[in-house]
Amino acid sequence: MELQQLRLFLAAAELESFTRGAKRAFVSQPALSASVSKLEAEMGVKLFTRNKRNVVLTPAGRMLLKRAKLIVEECAKAKDELKHHDVLRMLRLGVVNTLSIAHVARLIEQYRRENPRLRLSVFDATEVELERLAQESRIDMALTLLQDRPDSGRKFSHSKELFSETYMVAMASHHHLSRSSSVRLADLENEPFIARSHCEYRRVFQDLIKSNGVRLDVAYVTNQDDRALTLVEEGVGVAIIPDNYDSPGIVKRPLVEATAKRSIGFEWGEGENREEVDRFVAFACTARWP
Repeated sequence: MELQQLRLFLAAAELESFTRGAKRAFVSQPALSASVSKLEAEMGVKLFTRNKRNVVLTPAGRMLLKRAKLIVEECAKAKDELKHHDVLRMLRLGVVNTLSIAHVARLIEQYRRENPRLRLSVFDATEVELERLAQESRIDMALTLLQDRPDSGRKFSHSKELFSETYMVAMASHHHLSRSSSVRLADLENEPFIARSHCEYRRVFQDLIKSNGVRLDVAYVTNQDDRALTLVEEGVGVAIIPDNYDSPGIVKRPLVEATAKRSIGFEWGEGENREEVDRFVAFACTARWP
């Protein structure tokens, strides 16, 4: 059993895909598949159940996963301590506060685990606040909405899209509108509405509602998405949310009249910390996004 075999095994196991795992590990898919097959032959057990769409760990694979994480982490720590014993690596990331924290948390946890000597500082902020933090050189990069904005005076000049998504109508699982495959603005007119005051497309939706002659019954206004989702889940009202938002007790349906999409990705500039930024962007592009 070799360390590289464990690294490739972890990449495939965590992403449930040989293809995505190979991209993260910067090897070809056949090379990763051959490494896993060799490891299985050495161990005398099957580590993955393979199908057309993904791969799933067997009980033996799940057992190895725990040990492999510890082994790779300890080796990474030892290597990093020897290589960078006198160098402190740092990365300051700004995250727009309308992005689902679940995806951000998973990305940060995985990256910190693979870079134990890196001090990764993360700042939640609005779009306006992220721009200010960038101008004041308090962040190296931002995970934010990618929009066409004037370049004049902007600190960040580079960008990389991770995913795009539509907006959906969220409602409690027992709500009568959940039986429909889609929702029209007119369907919302007599429904208590949870307004997200910090929504980036709030004015777009307000204009859309006005042009369709609809008046919403705003029952609650909040600038915190966890509150909005809880209110919806408890049946206080319905809300318009980005598609990546999720909660066990809600269902989402497309809004017929809404065509707006938001694009999420990284922005960064030509700072001194460009090597760390490039490394983080490359890693994030191999992660699973909505």
